[in-house]
Amino acid sequence: MKSDTVIVLQESLDSASPYALVQSNIDVVNALVGNYMREDEISENALYSYYVDFYLAQVNNGGFAQFLLNSNPSSKVMQFVARGLEAMHAPRHAALYAENHADFMRLGEQDLELFMQDPYGEGSSVRSALSQRDNAFYDLEREENLIELNSAWLRHHPRLLALPPDRLKQEIERLASTVPPAERQARIDLARTHQPRYIKLIDRLCEESGHTLDRITAGDPSHRHNGNQVLAWHFLTNGGHFYMLDLDGAASMYDAADQALVAKIQAPAEL
Repeated sequence: MKSDTVIVLQESLDSASPYALVQSNIDVVNALVGNYMREDEISENALYSYYVDFYLAQVNNGGFAQFLLNSNPSSKVMQFVARGLEAMHAPRHAALYAENHADFMRLGEQDLELFMQDPYGEGSSVRSALSQRDNAFYDLEREENLIELNSAWLRHHPRLLALPPDRLKQEIERLASTVPPAERQARIDLARTHQPRYIKLIDRLCEESGHTLDRITAGDPSHRHNGNQVLAWHFLTNGGHFYMLDLDGAASMYDAADQALVAKIQAPAEL
């Protein structure tokens, strides 16, 4: 049975930082997903906040095109963002998002394939077209700030439940326990079978370096390494912001702040 309660840490509600509340919701959603709960078993309102912040982070990092590349355009992510922007009373952001989404939906099958498979090569013209309103987004953020709107919406949500750390942990465990054991094991097995290569490598790099993975934030196909354009996967751990490169049979973990090598492991073609 789906919960419609938005759960956060009490100290995030007491914090002077607007983002603390948004981050706490993200942490809870990640914890539930990490306990193999499906999104249709998690509060939709929690997911609205979660994906609006994901949208903001992606566009700030690489424009609307990057948001599309790091989302599954056929998934509910697109709907969650649209509904979240409306729920948070961000009408101009909602209108801009609708225009961008309409452009994306008008893409022909060939253009869509080029964009998704080679956005910085043969699909670069499509990527540029999808990024035409990025500056309008950045300008709008100065007047209709999504972190502030997201935080205020969570704070005043009628189903918000703020808990101390021990109670929060218990509530996450309680919600996770609503999945029957046999179903939970089936989900674990399925997740392991279909886990993408980059996730497996990041998990192993975190284990090798003694870090605890928080979340994977973005794939950056325009990253420059040794003079070449390569795909870098960015992620957060208890130690900060890092990125992973999967090149020449090895996976390497770098500190995003100073590009220092943190860990390196073998990465054969078949993991």
